Amino acid sequence: MKRYLIIAFLLMACSAIHLSASAQRFNIFKRFAHEGSWTYEDDEVQEDTINGLTFGLNLGSYFANEKTANIYNGSGPFTTYINEAAMVRWYSIPERIGIDGPFAMSNDIRTIQAYYNTTTYSFPYDYAPSNMRYNPAMYVGLNMKWNFNRYAAVLMNINACKLKAVGQFTMQLPPTSQMSQNNVGPTLLSIAGEEQRFNINLGYRQGWMMGDYSNFFVQVGGSMLGTKYTKNYVLVADQRFDLITSGYVAGQTAMSSTPNTGVGFGAFVQTGVEFWVGNYSFDIGLGFSREKVIIYTYQQNVTNKWLQATFNI
Repeated sequence: MKRYLIIAFLLMACSAIHLSASAQRFNIFKRFAHEGSWTYEDDEVQEDTINGLTFGLNLGSYFANEKTANIYNGSGPFTTYINEAAMVRWYSIPERIGIDGPFAMSNDIRTIQAYYNTTTYSFPYDYAPSNMRYNPAMYVGLNMKWNFNRYAAVLMNINACKLKAVGQFTMQLPPTSQMSQNNVGPTLLSIAGEEQRFNINLGYRQGWMMGDYSNFFVQVGGSMLGTKYTKNYVLVADQRFDLITSGYVAGQTAMSSTPNTGVGFGAFVQTGVEFWVGNYSFDIGLGFSREKVIIYTYQQNVTNKWLQATFNI
């Protein structure tokens, strides 16, 4: 009988130890679940604070498609006046400074002849370059974004840049001239065109969490592009000769055109990485836009791109 009592006592002790351990494990699990739920709620609260309107500054580089740059190659893109009231035309190089050009200004011709010590010069049939290129330009603007949460937002940004297209044209000088004595064959001289652009993008952004403080994002939407030509000129005889000007009239100063702005529409897509510091963010992205460039009556659908950083507050 005593032996059975000892066995029963040992079984009860083991059961008590087992129940105690189970209760402890349950309390640990309960506390872990409780703490985990509070952590989850804290994360939700933190993400919910990232909403509403934010403003940002855009800084970057704009890379314009070269297809539209050839309008500045000196071949005379328009045969009519671009400002008929002021009789302003967009001349070709031979028209503007050629000896036999119908709109050449005598003072300019004499300046070129004196500089190169020659009485004649000409332009071959393929004088105009076909590979004009835009230099990369600084891209600056403002960004407005309505955040639904950390990952989703609608946005609008307005950016602007100044572009310069550059190339070289060919001018033929006689062998006896000062310039061609040391340069056999045609002479290459510089030509450039300048324009201003503004871009308005309206779209939607969707992000995906990369880490506690970073998102990968894609944003898409519509784009409006405004393009205004400002200058087209050649550098000859250490002087600049404008191709967009009025014809020579004795006793009057040549006039330049007041450029208009052509507005075209298209779409854009941009992708990049966004970094968060509290409710503030910084992102860097690469964007592409397919839109219509309008320069006077010239129109061309092209793809432009940009690399841009945005600081949001």
